[in-house]
Amino acid sequence: MSQLNHPHGPTTSMFAETTESTPLSARFSKVKGSLIAGKEKQVAASWKRLLVRLKAEVDIVAQSGPDIIPSISFSDLHDVSKAQDFASKLKERGVAAIRGVVAREKAEQWRTATESYLDQDPRARQLPTHDPHLYGVYWSPAQIRARAHENVLWTQCWLMNLWHSSDPSAMVSPNFPVSYADRLRIRSPDDEACSLSVYVDGGSVERWESDGYGAEGPYRSIWDGEWEKYDPWESSARLKVTSDLYNGDGVCATFRMFQGWISLSDIPVGEGTLLLCPMITLSTAYLLMRPFFSPINASPSHPDFLSPENWILEQPPSSIIQGALPSYPQELNDALHPHLQLSRSLVNIPRLEPGDYLVWHCDAVYALDRLRRPDLPETTIMYLPACPLTQTNALYLARQRKAFLLGHPGPDFGGVFGESARTASAGVQEVGEAGGVDALRAMGLLPWDEEEAMDDREQEVLEMANGILFPEKYDSGYY
Repeated sequence: MSQLNHPHGPTTSMFAETTESTPLSARFSKVKGSLIAGKEKQVAASWKRLLVRLKAEVDIVAQSGPDIIPSISFSDLHDVSKAQDFASKLKERGVAAIRGVVAREKAEQWRTATESYLDQDPRARQLPTHDPHLYGVYWSPAQIRARAHENVLWTQCWLMNLWHSSDPSAMVSPNFPVSYADRLRIRSPDDEACSLSVYVDGGSVERWESDGYGAEGPYRSIWDGEWEKYDPWESSARLKVTSDLYNGDGVCATFRMFQGWISLSDIPVGEGTLLLCPMITLSTAYLLMRPFFSPINASPSHPDFLSPENWILEQPPSSIIQGALPSYPQELNDALHPHLQLSRSLVNIPRLEPGDYLVWHCDAVYALDRLRRPDLPETTIMYLPACPLTQTNALYLARQRKAFLLGHPGPDFGGVFGESARTASAGVQEVGEAGGVDALRAMGLLPWDEEEAMDDREQEVLEMANGILFPEKYDSGYY
């Protein structure tokens, strides 16, 4: 993954917001062709099977609405039977809500503290971002304490252990989370403007490029014409992924197993927050295969437009990758991705209370809901992704730690605004007070105890991370 600092913060140009298929440079036709060379018949047959399955699944999602998103209380995660049932549903859907991860009173205190923090520096409310509800603030006391909270770290470990590695030597551990400093989102009752985009994190054209996700990467079974064998929860194939080949705005340079946020407000169903597509396997397979196929009858109004028989494999492949442009996020819409029926497959998140934790798979399709909410109070959420310990993430953490101590935005965000008015020692103290040793380690402020490793491979991971973050004390040879 890219280790370059982003030269500027998010701006209004973050999204291309195109509804037309845009030809890329000619080399992308070769990129596409190389992915399925010799397997064209298998891929064509796989596409037809996918469209049949997708049509049926969209109907199920549309009929179920927000109820299809699994949820569980934090306390029930300690009940083996309930936790296993929830885990099965989460892995099927790729999205979930965990209720009461933080006590309601504590979350409400964080909201009040956040409002006070923003009021102390008016610049924080005027930062240029790609939508007016996203605040480029990273080190407020509430954010620091939320990332460090023991229940948050425990929940992240539990979630990341839903992933697995087919390679027993893979240098990844879900048992030692890495804190990733992300931003705040605040929506006022009169807010209406926001991005039109439906999108997927983790780059755009990089998913098809050999230097990005790679032909032998996580999507190999899809390129082989066997999307049914694709496993969204396999981690080892993602360790060498570069999701930001073009240093684009808003692209995350770390391996996030889950994106997520914790609610600091009461959020009713369908009231202008987030839309999620709960079909992680199908939506991923469709996104990746879509650029290889074109309709025979291209009129969306034709009664057989979506029929599998109306779509054929492009030969030779064009240079078009629908919704993907270098340096821009991956976007989706009805014009370019018609079979997803986004107006039906994107569902409102369930009702949330302060302290609830909403999470979604790093490949999940999602969007901001543009619905205006004139009768509701302001809502505040805090982004809290779940990141495992890997070499890439340890390298990022070393750079993020420096930014934290200087009061600067994290390496993925850049920009000129800093929060350096607060002393580094005060921030470190807040981390320790909120979460103790585990929180300090997650922020790269203390070494991991290698004796806590579950096996030899995990001990190597801890040794590697300590060598990167504390080279004066450890000599691991990984940095």
